[in-house]
Amino acid sequence: MGLDTTHNCWHGPYSSFNRFRRSLGNQIGINIDDYDGYGGTLHKLEEMKHDLKPLFNHSDCDGRLTVKECKSIVKGLNNILENFNSEIEADYNFKVQIIQFRDGCFDAVSKKEMVNFH
Repeated sequence: MGLDTTHNCWHGPYSSFNRFRRSLGNQIGINIDDYDGYGGTLHKLEEMKHDLKPLFNHSDCDGRLTVKECKSIVKGLNNILENFNSEIEADYNFKVQIIQFRDGCFDAVSKKEMVNFH
């Protein structure tokens, strides 16, 4: 059992999806664990000003990403890929998953469809 999405964005364990989002945070220079919703109290996700906010602020088990949110996520993931730092993540390298998630969101945008989590 784990998280599956439409448009082939993600298929895998919830724990890996959470590590994926933490890795994205590391790539953009934030510690996601400092944010509410991730156990922290230093920052509110609603106040985040980054293209990946819809992904960080999304449930890890259900719901959907709108076309507008997917466009934002594609932009944010492209920026990470352009500046990807493999030294940041010693244990996990999520570059393949970043490409897969980006491509899935792009597919959804091109079809004017939402990405569904289930």
